[in-house]
Amino acid sequence: MKALHFGAGNIGRGFIGKTLLESGFNVVFSDIDQSLIDFINKDQGYFVRIIGKNKDKTVRIENVSAIHANNPKIIEMITSVNLITTAVGPFALDKIALIITHGIILKIKIKSTQPLNIIACENKIKASSFLRKAVLEQLPSKYYDYLNQYVGFVDCSIDTIIPIIHDNKNFSSLIVEDFKEWIVNMNQFKGIIPKIIDMQLSNNLNAFIERKLFTLNTGHAIAAYLGLIKKYKTIKDAMLDKKISHIVRCAMIESGEVLVKRYNFNKKDHLSYIDNILIRFENPFISDTLERIGRNPLQKLGKNERLIKPLLGSIEYGLPYTNLAKGIAAAFHYKNKNDFESMKISSLIKKQGIKNSLVEICNLSIDSKELYSIFLEYTSILKTIM
Repeated sequence: MKALHFGAGNIGRGFIGKTLLESGFNVVFSDIDQSLIDFINKDQGYFVRIIGKNKDKTVRIENVSAIHANNPKIIEMITSVNLITTAVGPFALDKIALIITHGIILKIKIKSTQPLNIIACENKIKASSFLRKAVLEQLPSKYYDYLNQYVGFVDCSIDTIIPIIHDNKNFSSLIVEDFKEWIVNMNQFKGIIPKIIDMQLSNNLNAFIERKLFTLNTGHAIAAYLGLIKKYKTIKDAMLDKKISHIVRCAMIESGEVLVKRYNFNKKDHLSYIDNILIRFENPFISDTLERIGRNPLQKLGKNERLIKPLLGSIEYGLPYTNLAKGIAAAFHYKNKNDFESMKISSLIKKQGIKNSLVEICNLSIDSKELYSIFLEYTSILKTIM
């Protein structure tokens, strides 16, 4: 079995590529960083340090190769692989879609009937379905029947934390946490489902997508925006602040109540899941920067994203959302001159006020009690956490 993985960064090499290699795949990485491509092809391997609660182990990943994403040969490569995975970031999926489209057209021209499955492992809900739509927009309609028969776009939920190493040109080693979760929609594969270690097949992926979104992603974002107000640097620093950690845990419990209602999750098990995530947040070896976690706040404030969606669920089921409102309010306080989206929010608030900004960005009604709740938290949040 052969796999092509787009995005040779931390998640790509530390989780997806590592997992595929350990599952017996011949893995080729693709990236736009030529120095990273050169390193992989020269060294043909790298070290991964795995750290957990009672674990600290280093393994050597070997027999890997790489190709630049702009290399024309990548189109021909797509015709020979069984699996394509991505970890490039949601905003780069349109560019990947163009490459995949050319590969599919070449597969058709050479009359290949070998199924190709594509899994976009991005921090985006149903990223593979998004990628499929982007491919269809570029693929001539006469090829749609082929795509529907032989190309599977498999949605997934992926969860692990891999911190950025400060020396971003040292490609020889990565630090990863022992915890990892990769859940896929088993109904979207074409042909035989590949056997991949630790990959869970599910008939109900939406439940697991929202569990991760409402818990890990919600908690991460709220901790970041609250921590940035107090000028903390890392998630560990923020979570050591008792006021912040209390708000984060309570917000995750509020979003968890929505999951219990919607998907009939066991409440006790879900509370344990929350506690496990909080322990992960405080792990000093995998502590991520708040600036990275908090980047692109407009995306995180979308109606189907980690802050607003659990809030809307709380309203739907008549559940409390006080701490979720605090997290949303903190996101509107975020201001970073190096983050275009944060500056856009700041400019909008200055121009039309916080209430109208909440209406425009979060699609909340101007006279709703939830908007008023966020407004109150926005005006008082500094007193709350200082």
